Amino acid sequence: MREIALNKEEFKLFDQDDQFGFFYDEDGWPRKDGHITFDADVEELYQKYDYISVDINDSIYGVKKEKKELIMEGVIEAHDIAREVKEY
Repeated sequence: MREIALNKEEFKLFDQDDQFGFFYDEDGWPRKDGHITFDADVEELYQKYDYISVDINDSIYGVKKEKKELIMEGVIEAHDIAREVKEY
């Protein structure tokens, strides 16, 4: 799989405990209430995008109406983790 599309529930497994920092504070640190707001944060993310896509180069995209927007680039092991989630 060169590119892996993640639906909302798959994304929750992929970014478990916000390991990739999608929802960190403005200084780049985990938010103290992140574990409480995680589900709401994911809901908000999926209002903006139809799905999240991870490519073979470990870049993460938000996709809306087939238009891709780069969210993060070169995230270590992102593709491998996305593949594991899809196989789960």
